[in-house]
Amino acid sequence: MPFVTTLNDAPPAPARAARLLGLYLLLIIIAAIEAFDGLAHLPTLFGDMSEIPGPGVGGAIIKAHIASHPLLALAALGFATVGRLRYAIMALGVLVLLTWLNFMPSVVRHGLDFRGVSAFETPVRINAFPLMGACAIALAARGQRLGLATLLVSIPTLYSVCAVIAFGIGIMIYGF
Repeated sequence: MPFVTTLNDAPPAPARAARLLGLYLLLIIIAAIEAFDGLAHLPTLFGDMSEIPGPGVGGAIIKAHIASHPLLALAALGFATVGRLRYAIMALGVLVLLTWLNFMPSVVRHGLDFRGVSAFETPVRINAFPLMGACAIALAARGQRLGLATLLVSIPTLYSVCAVIAFGIGIMIYGF
């Protein structure tokens, strides 16, 4: 009987290994960017606490995000480095959800802003990114479609990087 392949067959081992290597590298890059961002904001906890808006639940959420951001990013970096793809995806997914939670005190205090660039940015950061993070966590927990899960946790970071680059280009063109 001749060898027959179906669409459900797994790709050959070298192709699968190369694809997984690409996912590991992407997760390492994303986790490194997030770790740098989290470590850059960490001194806020040791400075003037009046910079963090408001006492109560809102201030506690923001402080918890600042404290946990570098820990989750470094955990994701460590997991991706040692080859634990699913755990790296889950750590970055939790980071995406905590970043969304970090925006909630501002949304409660000031409402949703839909003027100018915020007309695009607000729905993406408030609606799309948390859904992406939750879906990535669910996919990684089940061990299914890890490429899609990696893409879902990478998009919020890549979006932020592109926003910073666009801001820098705007400053170079128009001045400050």
